[in-house]
Amino acid sequence: MIKVYYYASVREKTGTNETRVDGFSSGDHTGTIVDLVKHLEEHYGISLTNSDSPLTERANYADIISALIVMVNGRHIAHVGGLDALVADGDVVSIFPLIGGG
Repeated sequence: MIKVYYYASVREKTGTNETRVDGFSSGDHTGTIVDLVKHLEEHYGISLTNSDSPLTERANYADIISALIVMVNGRHIAHVGGLDALVADGDVVSIFPLIGGG
């Protein structure tokens, strides 16, 4: 089971502050951040990024990085493999919107 925590506008989009993903990885098979985001978007039927279409309909996954801050076990994905960072049972994933302001 992977625990996923949502913050700010991502929490508003999902309607919850956390979810548990069961069966996402098993045995030697683990998924990537892209796989997890696709799974979550399919589950909620929404785009977690600022795009109008779900990730499964887009060819460019760079908008995950341009719209979201994703952390795996407290570490930003940039430090654990980027979009190819692996997530497995027992991991904690936190998803924040990329917030700018002044």
